[in-house]
Amino acid sequence: MKPLNNLLCLVGCSLLISACATTARTDLFFGRNIPGGGHVSDTDWKTFTDSVITPRFPEGYTEWDATGKWQDTDTRQTIAESTKVVTFIGKRSGARNTALEGIIQAYISRFKQQAVLRLDAKTKVNFVSAAPGH
Repeated sequence: MKPLNNLLCLVGCSLLISACATTARTDLFFGRNIPGGGHVSDTDWKTFTDSVITPRFPEGYTEWDATGKWQDTDTRQTIAESTKVVTFIGKRSGARNTALEGIIQAYISRFKQQAVLRLDAKTKVNFVSAAPGH
């Protein structure tokens, strides 16, 4: 009986490990001030996400509003601005990296930005479902 218990333990452990798979997380930080004046409006942002982000990541992403501070490389002034943060979760790959870089370059070009902050990290993910009866 002991070999069967050991086997069940190994199977259970492997299921727990696979449920919390290690994957890549990328956060992109998009400042909404436009150099020289102006602001990326909610309508501009929606157009950008619909035409640039969603086609590259149709499986989904998460976005939220934030406030960021950064130092202008020309004036050395610290500037606070509203920011959109977009989080992508998925496997690392060349195609994924190309898609992310395409999004960054499109935003820089369209809204005359100095840069977009990119944060890459390994993370563990697990979708938690409702417990039976809840």
